[in-house]
Amino acid sequence: MPRQVKNSRRGRGRLPGQTRISSKHQVTIPTEAFTAAGLKPGDTLKAVAAGPGQVVLSRQEDLLDQYSGALRGGSEMRRMVEDLRAEWE
Repeated sequence: MPRQVKNSRRGRGRLPGQTRISSKHQVTIPTEAFTAAGLKPGDTLKAVAAGPGQVVLSRQEDLLDQYSGALRGGSEMRRMVEDLRAEWE
């Protein structure tokens, strides 16, 4: 039985750093750019049009990470809530 060879256009005719837009509007970020930007799998990115033929991707910080530790907890928080409730009575 003859061995089937997968016909792939991957990498043909592209210069380093170039990528292609798929029919589903998906783009693969070249490894060099991905690493240099400090991105990692799972990051949330915001895409903004920066002019004709230009899209800027920016990492969006997770709000939970951004505000983690900003609220006081434990007995101090309980006392503050009780104080607020007392004001309403």
